[in-house]
Amino acid sequence: MSPDQSSPRSGFSIFAVGALIGAGIALLYAPQSGKETRKLLAKKAKLLRDKAQDTIENAQELIKDGKAHLAAAFDSGHDIAEHKR
Repeated sequence: MSPDQSSPRSGFSIFAVGALIGAGIALLYAPQSGKETRKLLAKKAKLLRDKAQDTIENAQELIKDGKAHLAAAFDSGHDIAEHKR
C-alpha cells in the first residue's frame, strides 16, 4: 500500500473519532430535551453502524480481490516453472 492510501481501518477510526467528538459537541450545545437527544444519539449510532458495515464490506471485497490476484500470480508462476522444465 502506498503512503498516499489509507487503510479502511484507519479511515473508519478517523470517522468514529470524529463522530464521537461531534456527538459530544452536539450534546453540549443543543438546546434539546432528553428525549430529543436520545433520538439524535440513536440516529448517529445508526449512521455509525451503517458506515462500519460499509467499511467491513469494502475490506472483505478488497481481501477477496487480493486473494484472487495472488492465486492468479501463483498459477502463472507455476505454469512458467512447468514450462521451463
